Amino acid sequence: FTALAGSVPTPMTGSEKFVLGFPLKVLSSFVASFSAVWNLGISQSETQVYEKYLRWRWETHKPNLGPVPEGYGCVAQLRLVVMAQGNSKLLLKAFRKLPERDRRVLSEELARTGCAGQHYQHDAFRDQRGPALLLYYGPAFLQKAGLLDPFGALGILAEVLRQARSLWPLQASAGAETVTIRIDTLKAETVTTCRNPPDGQVFVLDKSSSRSASVSRIKFRDFKASFDAGDMRRCMLNF
Repeated sequence: FTALAGSVPTPMTGSEKFVLGFPLKVLSSFVASFSAVWNLGISQSETQVYEKYLRWRWETHKPNLGPVPEGYGCVAQLRLVVMAQGNSKLLLKAFRKLPERDRRVLSEELARTGCAGQHYQHDAFRDQRGPALLLYYGPAFLQKAGLLDPFGALGILAEVLRQARSLWPLQASAGAETVTIRIDTLKAETVTTCRNPPDGQVFVLDKSSSRSASVSRIKFRDFKASFDAGDMRRCMLNF
């Protein structure tokens, strides 16, 4: 929303672009979600409000997706459907066919709340260690790459989360913290281009601060130089 409305110089033209530039389906979902936000600070925690919203999005999805999932991995499925904004049935089918290693990463990392003492009621995952990992531009990536190859796109997200976790090991004291992982470099890519960067280049994840990291594409010799120098703030992504 900020990128769309904030790309023009005045509030009025920004509002016009926000209303006219958004697909009606997305704008309608945004407006309809206000009722969920009203519950914040009244009788429900942040996680309870968010879980209720995710389940409402599943229940009102068109076409119908069937019963709302329960148990281990359910929150990952709910969140991925909202992130993708379409192609949901193929995305869910791909999620269920992922290798156990990738499915577990998505199931657990997407179920971490970043709120101390909170967990999702309908998900069996209860580990409250942190920090939680937020994939900034994850929806944009899924909406493009995931439309063409949902199985491959989910595998790429799993690898980013896996390497991010290696930079931020789980700690009980970090349960209320969240780290932002920027993947805007990938949002214009396809699964094929992610897996086949230009000769001599690789995708890496760089830890830029104590609370953020970003994906970039660099020359392999630059990655090797930092690795040989013992730089532990950079991981190569193996898509």
